[in-house]
Amino acid sequence: MVSRWMSAGVLRTLLFLSLVSCAVPLCAQQTGAIVGKVTASDGSALPGVTIEARSNVLPTPRVAVSGAKGEYRLLALPPGTYTVRFDLSGMQNVTRTAEVQLAKDTPLEVVLGLQSATAEVSVTATVSLVDKESATISSGLSTQELRSLPIAQDYRDLQKYIPTVQYTEETVRGPSAGGSGQDNVYLFDGANVSLPLFGNLSAEPASHDIAQVTVITGGARAIDFDRSGGFLIDSVSKSGTSTYHGEGSYQFQKSGMSAKLNSGIQSRYDQDRSWWNASIGGPIFKDYLYFYGSYYRPEQQRQNRANLYGQLPEYVSTRNEGFGKLTITPNQSVLVNLSYRDSKRVDKSDLFDANAAPTTGSGNEGKLRIGTGEASWIINNRSFATLKFSHFENLTQGRPDNVSGAVPSFAVGTRLDIASLDTQGRLTVPVPIAGATAFNTFIQPLIDRYGYTQNGVKVGGGLVGFGQQFDDDNFFRNSGQVAYNLTLGNNITHEIHAAYQLYRDEEDLIRSSNGWGLLSVPGGRSAPIPGTGGQVAFFTATFQQQSTGQAAPIHSEYRSQSFELNDAIKWGNVSVNVGVLASNDTLYGQGLRQDFSTISGYVAAPGHRYEMYNIPFKKMIQPRVGVTWAYDGTNTVYGSYAKYTPAASSLPRAASWDRALTGTFIDASFDQNGVLFAAVPRGSSSGKLFVQDMTPHTVNEFLVGTSKQFGPRLSARLYGRYRKGTHFWEDTNNDARVLFNPPAGIPRDLYIADLTARRAQILATCTGLCTNGSSYVIADLDGSYSKYYEGSLETEWRGDKTFIRGSYTYSRYRGNFDQDNTTGGVNDMNTFIGSSNIADGAGRQLWNLKDGTLRGDRPHLLKLYGARQLPWNASTGFFFVFQSGQPWEIQSYEPYRSLTTSTSDSDRFAEQAGSRRTSSHWQLDLNYTQSINLTSLFTFQVVADVFNVFDQQTGYNIDPAFHSSTFAQPRNYFNPRRLQLAARFLF
Repeated sequence: MVSRWMSAGVLRTLLFLSLVSCAVPLCAQQTGAIVGKVTASDGSALPGVTIEARSNVLPTPRVAVSGAKGEYRLLALPPGTYTVRFDLSGMQNVTRTAEVQLAKDTPLEVVLGLQSATAEVSVTATVSLVDKESATISSGLSTQELRSLPIAQDYRDLQKYIPTVQYTEETVRGPSAGGSGQDNVYLFDGANVSLPLFGNLSAEPASHDIAQVTVITGGARAIDFDRSGGFLIDSVSKSGTSTYHGEGSYQFQKSGMSAKLNSGIQSRYDQDRSWWNASIGGPIFKDYLYFYGSYYRPEQQRQNRANLYGQLPEYVSTRNEGFGKLTITPNQSVLVNLSYRDSKRVDKSDLFDANAAPTTGSGNEGKLRIGTGEASWIINNRSFATLKFSHFENLTQGRPDNVSGAVPSFAVGTRLDIASLDTQGRLTVPVPIAGATAFNTFIQPLIDRYGYTQNGVKVGGGLVGFGQQFDDDNFFRNSGQVAYNLTLGNNITHEIHAAYQLYRDEEDLIRSSNGWGLLSVPGGRSAPIPGTGGQVAFFTATFQQQSTGQAAPIHSEYRSQSFELNDAIKWGNVSVNVGVLASNDTLYGQGLRQDFSTISGYVAAPGHRYEMYNIPFKKMIQPRVGVTWAYDGTNTVYGSYAKYTPAASSLPRAASWDRALTGTFIDASFDQNGVLFAAVPRGSSSGKLFVQDMTPHTVNEFLVGTSKQFGPRLSARLYGRYRKGTHFWEDTNNDARVLFNPPAGIPRDLYIADLTARRAQILATCTGLCTNGSSYVIADLDGSYSKYYEGSLETEWRGDKTFIRGSYTYSRYRGNFDQDNTTGGVNDMNTFIGSSNIADGAGRQLWNLKDGTLRGDRPHLLKLYGARQLPWNASTGFFFVFQSGQPWEIQSYEPYRSLTTSTSDSDRFAEQAGSRRTSSHWQLDLNYTQSINLTSLFTFQVVADVFNVFDQQTGYNIDPAFHSSTFAQPRNYFNPRRLQLAARFLF
């Protein structure tokens, strides 16, 4: 549907802007650039030099002419290896080689002598840690580096190579990088694949199609709409070339190729895993059109351990993924890239409870689709234009292995098939009660039929039937942007950049029960059901309203538009970057309709989309200022200031008023013959209202540093950075500041003074099943903050056949709002941003010992990695990391007994946040690749990757609950040593 891809208004806006705009910066398209200056032997500038760049990844060569000061820029170049030729009548023709990196400028300075002069020795120009024109902290990996390093199959494994960023093996939540793991932004082939509304990397794009990757960790400019409160990672996919190339590979890891977990629990590596991959690319029309296509199939199989019901079915996961890309250059000035990725994954029979029958298994089905289209037009030597669109779908469904044919209903008189309860939903087998003779007599046939055998006798307490729920979480993102770059001036140059972006994040949430859902057998022992004349239930079922088809999906939206303006000023050896990014975000929920004549501004309207909250441009003005001085023409000192307003928020779903209605559970009661006599709705949540005129979550960043080139092979940079996050939004009790003893300085009043009246007014306008909303509100929590201090040293050495990179970071991450520590259990999940346990009731407010060390704090972090090409047509690579342990604290309800009767320890701190810390962790990963040239065209490779060579299974994610039986014990461990082997055939 066109409405799904982009509204008509959005299309008109983008069309208009594409006609009136002319250019965009390099990193707005999946390209890089070669820049430099051409001089004569006496050092004088050479204008009018023709520069031509050729590469097998660019169908038509790119041509530029040097300006009055000899400067030139070869723009919008797909990453790869280029041969650059410099021609000027009467002067020596010079050819150089340059490696172009994604979103980076490769500097290439050339001296031309007279035609009779001796040719200079050719060297390859590459990107180093010294950037003479920008204070942005960025890093990247090229195609060859990706090939020779120990990298697993998933995109998230690339994160471990980012300097200053903590190492984590969590599979959903991202690593801390001066902010929450949900503050990072993940671009895959230029498309934003951060999970809409949640901000983490739940999608599963694979790394096998990636040609290059680039990361920005600090000092962002007002270019490419960077609003990340952590890091921004982007990649560019492989593309076709001027000759046909292809690859077929098979990689595997058997269960015996992994060390056993020291904890004794079942590991995700106690299974057989394999990965099939095939790809091919080449020219369709020489010099105009290239293609690239690939197929990817990972498989996993695991024997589930037997339980009380005996042998369990095998866990199986399969995924089929296809990718296609076209690279088009109709002329020397235009470059077009079109790509599409389609992936489907099916999991069956995931982990079972110890008392669950083999039929109760559930799995997942996931579909991932990423489409991109981008075009650049180099108008002349001083301006160029781009237009970019991306589409992202992440469709997921938790689904039972077996589907019930039973259809739940509200209608009194509907029958439950009590002769086949194990096909009606998921049944909890009843347990006899001493002295309850009638009850025990009624349930004994059920125990005989559905119970498990213990000491030769059938007993109750087990779970039989099917998995109880279908959980559809479907996410969509459509994004478009257009921009203009224009270079002005000669002695002092200005690179003016202006751009506009528009995107929409959406979620459709559908939760329905499998058959009658959860079944139980009270056997007549329940209290009489009100309104039924004293009837009691013999069978009960709890199912969700969406199962009946009477409730629409919960639809949530987050719409954003941004303008950015940036001026990169160059004056001799000084570069100044001045820019501003201004955004406007609008949150849309479901279940109300705007009516400004009411005290709340809304009336009840189940199923209706409504504007929940609007953050205007004036509240999201994000300035960016940076200065770089190449004090000797090469080495630099630099500093920058940047302000970010991160975009991810779960509030469009979490605060939606229909979340209570469509998620409503129905308690169904049946008589002893299985006839329904009562169906009572039971709400699961309530919609929330927002405090008005709030300041959005804001991150201010200050950066100073220096970089130095120690000869042609070694470079380094040293920098310090400070980030402060403020204005965290969260749901909290409207009367939290009145009831829960806040400290001095926090006003003791309600967040919304007339909340009760607003809720009553909304309920009064409802004519059907409605809720009067929650006593919680969405507020900017008083004094909420986080602070990150960092000092980092990065080094890089490049030899002819070797490269080594290292980084050491000393940092501290403190505050009173920890988005990475918001649940009582494992936090590696899609946790709500803005509606977590933080500030939920007594003992969970920010003044309850929350001010301290945050979960992402890693004071010491050392990373080393590199690779070497060996003389016998092989390569070896390594990755090493050492980092401090994870902070934790004791959590207990004991200090808050005077404020609450709750006995939950979860998120009730009994000591200062981060008072304790797990052991530090270190590990070494290795890669060895052996190439065998079968012919001049065909190569066979054998690849071995060993991860965590010394099997350092460090425990983390400590159970902090003081009253838990596993208190102070790790709930997770770093993955064990494991070996992966692969065979590749290349041509």
